[in-house]
Amino acid sequence: MDSKLPIDEDDVGLLFEDLHLGRSVIPPHNVPSRPVLVRWDPDHPLTLDNCVVMDHADGERHVKECYGQGGREGRRPRDVWGEEVEKIVLGRAKDIARNREWIM
Repeated sequence: MDSKLPIDEDDVGLLFEDLHLGRSVIPPHNVPSRPVLVRWDPDHPLTLDNCVVMDHADGERHVKECYGQGGREGRRPRDVWGEEVEKIVLGRAKDIARNREWIM
């Protein structure tokens, strides 16, 4: 079994520093003291456009509520964090797509 992640340390730097500017995707967009990268939509694979920065506590909440635990079905990220956050995530996904076009 190959345990290699589909993103590397350069991608992590791009996500954290360039795309999210070291801030949480969750308003009020604080600089997290314990930042984590979290797969936004658990129904989609881990990719640059499906990964966001959150504070550790928000990341734990995200996993608990969106991935489902204790026999519960997971909720959609939009239902947990709201439309405003979803719009930010989708906007950053577009930024990543534009960056890919520029690189290629």
